[in-house]
Amino acid sequence: MGVRHEWFQTDQAVTVTIFAKGLTEDRLEVKIGRQNLAVQVQVDENTDYTMDMILAHPVQEQSSSYKILKTKVEIQLKKATAVRWETLEQREEAGSANQRNYPTSNRRNPVDWDKVEAEVVKEDAEDKKEGDQAMNELFQKIYADGNDDTRRAMIKSFQESGGTVLSTNWDDIGKKQTEVKPPDGMEYKKWNE
Repeated sequence: MGVRHEWFQTDQAVTVTIFAKGLTEDRLEVKIGRQNLAVQVQVDENTDYTMDMILAHPVQEQSSSYKILKTKVEIQLKKATAVRWETLEQREEAGSANQRNYPTSNRRNPVDWDKVEAEVVKEDAEDKKEGDQAMNELFQKIYADGNDDTRRAMIKSFQESGGTVLSTNWDDIGKKQTEVKPPDGMEYKKWNE
C-alpha cells in the first residue's frame, strides 16, 4: 500500500493530508509541536511510513487537530500568524541563516556580493595608510582608546592652540591656557591681521 502526502492552506490554517486506506487510531501516531510535525503510520506488519519535519512557520499546537477518514488522515494546523507559507517545511539555506539575496541579471554565474564585500574589507585592512591619513588615524585611535581626561586634554589643547598643539596630559593642560606653537619656520597670525 503506497502512502503519500499533500498540503494546502487557507488564511487561518494549513492542512496536511496523508493518503493511506483503512487506517485506525492504533496504527497512527501524530505529534504536533509549535514548529514541528511528526507522523508515524503503520502501513502493515513490516512497513512504517514516517514523516518528521520542521514547519516553515509556527502553529498553534492546542488548536491544531487531526481526523482519520476512510482513505486519508487530515491534519489541520492552525497558523500562529496569518502569513502565506511558500513551503510546508522550513528550507535549509546554504551558508548562514542571515544570507542576503541580491538581484542579478547573470543567471549562469551570479556574483556573491558578500564574498566581494569581504575581499574589499580585507584589502582595506591590509592597506598601509601614509602621511596625514596615517597620522589622523593614529589620533583617532588615541582618542577612542583614551579615558575622559585624555579626551578632554586633546580637545582643549587643540582648540586653544588653534590646531598647533595636541596633548593627552590633562594634569598639565587643565591648569593653564594652551599656547600657540606653530611648526618650525612658520609664524602664527590671527585671521584679521
